[in-house]
Amino acid sequence: MSWAGWLPCDVERKKITDRAGAVAAAAAHDWNDELTVILSSVDNLLETLGAEHQACRFLLEVRAAAQRCAWKSSGLLNFSARGGVRPSAASLESLIS
Repeated sequence: MSWAGWLPCDVERKKITDRAGAVAAAAAHDWNDELTVILSSVDNLLETLGAEHQACRFLLEVRAAAQRCAWKSSGLLNFSARGGVRPSAASLESLIS
């Protein structure tokens, strides 16, 4: 579709999507900074305490939760980079050639 075919509401929708992407990117970057501190601290504690310490089980749960949050943060960055996720069909051959 060319720009000439866009209606004013389409332009507004694009602006809103762009703003949402910018907010998502800012939030994801801040979230990643905090997750880096959490994951580093947990790894340091695990190394310091040793595998047999009773707190290790809980620390492993904290690390797993932080890794899940990192995966979600990655999704936000992906959304912001694309201006929204728009799945589409593609052939594998066209992607690798």
